[in-house]
Amino acid sequence: MHILCSNMLHAQLKCFAKVELDRNNVYIQQPFKVTCTVLTATWYTQPPEFDNIQIPGTFVVPFTHSQTGRFTDHGIEYSGIQFYYIVFPYKEGMFSVPSITITVATPLEAGAASSKVVLHTTPVSFVVKPVPESFPHNEEWLVAGDVKLADHWSKQLSTLKVGDVIERTVTTDASGTLPQFIPALPTGKVSWAEVYPGKVTLKDTRDEYTANGERVQSSTWLLTKAGTFELPPEKVSWWNPYAARLYTRTLPAVKLQVADNPHLGMLTTLEDSLAKASTPLKPAKKGPRMIAGMIWYKACLYALAVLLLMWLLYRTGRYLTKKIKYLLQQYHQSESFWFRQFMKAPAMTSLYQWWDRWRKNGESPAVAVTLRQQQETDALKDLISYDMAVYGNKQENNVTITQLKHRFRSYRNKWKHKKDNFIQPGNRQWTGN
Repeated sequence: MHILCSNMLHAQLKCFAKVELDRNNVYIQQPFKVTCTVLTATWYTQPPEFDNIQIPGTFVVPFTHSQTGRFTDHGIEYSGIQFYYIVFPYKEGMFSVPSITITVATPLEAGAASSKVVLHTTPVSFVVKPVPESFPHNEEWLVAGDVKLADHWSKQLSTLKVGDVIERTVTTDASGTLPQFIPALPTGKVSWAEVYPGKVTLKDTRDEYTANGERVQSSTWLLTKAGTFELPPEKVSWWNPYAARLYTRTLPAVKLQVADNPHLGMLTTLEDSLAKASTPLKPAKKGPRMIAGMIWYKACLYALAVLLLMWLLYRTGRYLTKKIKYLLQQYHQSESFWFRQFMKAPAMTSLYQWWDRWRKNGESPAVAVTLRQQQETDALKDLISYDMAVYGNKQENNVTITQLKHRFRSYRNKWKHKKDNFIQPGNRQWTGN
């Protein structure tokens, strides 16, 4: 239940913290006390600093009251500070009080110099039991030490007349629980009056050691019929965990004597006014509207962000498609593309398509003329031999298509490296040496 820090500073500093539960087996909503004690062999030079405690499935009520003094642990006295929390579980199952981080400033045992020490308590487990089978199934669960009921009417119930408006206030006072856990008493309908629920006030009436609560609910009654009427008794049941039994507190029946009233002209107006001013019986919606597990405005923002992203992707896709199409068109009209087509073709069918793009000048000489002007003897001879073989129905004895393509590759490489002779794409003139 505790951690010793005596291994620090050569065993000269001895301090520890421990956590204890007054019970570790409770019912739903049954409070239990978590006591934390911080001890030191010397004294404290500053108040301890505590992290907030958070326990799953519970409400934690911290108490500011702390106790200082001398405490005994395993037969040894220490200076210490003790504080506690009241924990209200609202789910059944097995849970634990997590480790609490505490920072203290305390001197060494052999001197007056203060040192800061960070302590961590050991987690402590507890069990939350479900609602007992003996508790009435048609009533709302309440666990408390004691419950008191009281009601108050704004007028004497024996001097009423039709058209009177009276207010009833019912107070439920419970010890050992939070006001949020106190159930509401039903405001039923009657045939002789219109009942309008009013405001509900929850009061936290805790003292130094215990959490207590009070629920005050009001209702407004517009009397519409004359006669003698009776409200049935109202009761609240609760489970006392310390006695392990069911208890019931009852408000006695209420009798009302309503006399006739000859002045009933304002009755309809009163009904309309009270209906508008009354508090709805059904509870208001808790929190904002949720869409797919998110608050509605966040869900709308995410939807807009997704639509914007899809629009950007669509525009980007269209741009890239047009760009790629344009580049492919440019490439298919380029000299490099047609030279590859010329080199891959089984015959010389692509020679002149490439030559037109190579020269980039519609008035440039033909292939043979250019080769003769540039003194490309080998390529010219191969080209003439090929033409004679094709158009003169002669055999290709002196040249092959592969050899001719090799000659043109050499010619292209040579003239591409001669910047002065090679005409770049877009130029309209060519000058040779």
